[in-house]
Amino acid sequence: MDITLKTRTKEHVMTFWHKTQDEEIKKLFPFSIESLEKALILFEESLKKDASSYGKVIYFRGKYIGDIWCYGIDEADEKMAMLSVIIFEKKLWGKGIATESAKTFIKEVFKKYSIEKIGAFTYSKNYGSISLLKKVGFSEIETFIEDGIESKYFEIQDMG
Repeated sequence: MDITLKTRTKEHVMTFWHKTQDEEIKKLFPFSIESLEKALILFEESLKKDASSYGKVIYFRGKYIGDIWCYGIDEADEKMAMLSVIIFEKKLWGKGIATESAKTFIKEVFKKYSIEKIGAFTYSKNYGSISLLKKVGFSEIETFIEDGIESKYFEIQDMG
């Protein structure tokens, strides 16, 4: 597969914001950032040396198609981070691109940070995300209701 993970830029953040305003995408992914301005501020914070988030952009066949990142990186206490993966080019869903990107990115995160596990949340009806998480080695930990929506929490341990 012709997949490359690249460094995020301000332009990527702006493209990502606009592409993820799609109603179908919003129904599948829990977004907490309510404006482009906030997304740009968080991006600037992610560039700082002590940032608690780290991400890459996903390119497929030379085209920017999504993002993958860890947030809430905690090397001191819980020794964990949270993973998020979004392919915003819907015609590429189900092609294994997110799975291959996640495998590469997760290895990189475990090498880069002193953490023992990575967690991930997804809506219970997001069968694509659930499949992705299971394929890359995540285990389902719990199902819960938040804001009236059933969601699932998964974790993967660092296997060295």
